[in-house]
Amino acid sequence: MFIFSMFVLFIAIAIFCLTQQKYTRATLFMLFMGLSFLLVVSDIITYMAKDAYNYGSLYDYFGVSRKVQNQLMFLPVTRYTLIRIHTLFSVSFLYTGLCSAIFFAFNGIRKWNRLILLLLAVPCVVQVIAYDPAFYTRLYFRLYPAFVSSRQFIATYESFHRISLILNTLYIVAGSALLLYALFDAPKMRQIRSNIAMILISFLSLQGMYYYINFWAPDVMINVSKAANFIRFKPINLVGNPSMYALLPYISAFCLFISLYGIYKYARIQNRIKNQEAVISRNIDSAVLTSRVFSHYMKNELLAIMAQTEFIEDMCKESPAVVEEIHVIEQRCRNIYDRLDVIHQKTLRSRMELQPVSLHELIEKALGELTVELKQMYVHYERSPQQLMIMADPEYFTQVIENLLSNAADALKHVPEKSRRIDVETNVKNKWVELTVRDNGIGIANEHLEEIFQPFFSSKPTATNWGIGLSLCHAIISTHGGRITAASKKGEGSSFHIVMPLFRTIKN
Repeated sequence: MFIFSMFVLFIAIAIFCLTQQKYTRATLFMLFMGLSFLLVVSDIITYMAKDAYNYGSLYDYFGVSRKVQNQLMFLPVTRYTLIRIHTLFSVSFLYTGLCSAIFFAFNGIRKWNRLILLLLAVPCVVQVIAYDPAFYTRLYFRLYPAFVSSRQFIATYESFHRISLILNTLYIVAGSALLLYALFDAPKMRQIRSNIAMILISFLSLQGMYYYINFWAPDVMINVSKAANFIRFKPINLVGNPSMYALLPYISAFCLFISLYGIYKYARIQNRIKNQEAVISRNIDSAVLTSRVFSHYMKNELLAIMAQTEFIEDMCKESPAVVEEIHVIEQRCRNIYDRLDVIHQKTLRSRMELQPVSLHELIEKALGELTVELKQMYVHYERSPQQLMIMADPEYFTQVIENLLSNAADALKHVPEKSRRIDVETNVKNKWVELTVRDNGIGIANEHLEEIFQPFFSSKPTATNWGIGLSLCHAIISTHGGRITAASKKGEGSSFHIVMPLFRTIKN
């Protein structure tokens, strides 16, 4: 039977997820929601098989053969038990679905969250008790006819049932809304958001199928007559096109499989994040990019060395200063070697390794490495009170910041020394972090703004600038999943804006 195969598949995948320890509390609730769905469908099929009124409908709706129907009919399970199972797992499906959405939407859970979970469980417990056949019968016998008439008792229960249907529908709507919020609130990284989207689609599909087949549940499934001391079981009347129910097992199996796979992948990412082990590899065109990186670094560093030697020629009579400048040159040569070695390693693996890093640490590293270039200008950088974590390759991303700072310093050469200023700012906007490098230099002409990120474009002579730096920045930031833009006004300065997905914030 197909439903049995679904149970086997579901349990096998669930055991795999649990044994691999790739799960969170959201995962556990989602697994229990899937199990509850399977039990609800199985219970409906079994109940209908034991009801002569629906005996011929099982094949039309679920494709259950007569042989299997006969086997289900004689199962040693009473319809009282089936009603209780159906009620229990109907409310369990609704409750666990909402709880899983809560845990997906909010990382971690505080004391007040636990109180919310307990409060959400109260209506479910009330429904399990109120719709229990034994409780319903005893309450009817106790109140009728001394306190209420039969019509009043039934009308009261019908009102209670309408309220419970509205409440149960709100559980589904709230769970769907929270998962949509989780998708919106997640870091804007494809690996995380695609898995949440996968879980969301499967969740909505499963909730939609549940509502289609079981929107009326739980309900009172008996009629009681005190005068005749008689209890009659109500039939389950399925609504809608029978062909939809025939597709139900296949759609359910697909959604459950996609949900479990998405949960597994999402939990795996979450565990890596928790353990500070998240590394995402991305391909980068090493044949083009790394060769340009090599050339760009060679050009920049050689020009810097030439500038230092020219400075030495003017100071050749002052021996202590000459010695100091020689030490600077030596240090820069060491830096060249270290950077070229890193680039060589990048060329060998041809991949960026994105990992959680502090944006502020990358900025401070770049500022530290450009101390000489920036010593004759005022650099304003104010670190925010929170660590802004992004997914980045530290070497490549630091190179971008260094390029922008070097360009800003170059743009300030013709500005009076006391007026030279570079501002480095970070701002958080929704789930994005923006890094701005602004100078008050000579600016960029409007006709050049749209071309500055093109390879080998430069408004300066190629002897001093090869037009590689900004094209490299654009390639690196794009590979990181971010974007870089520029704004400038001739004679007033330029600003470069890098927008990156915010991974998370950490309080200092």
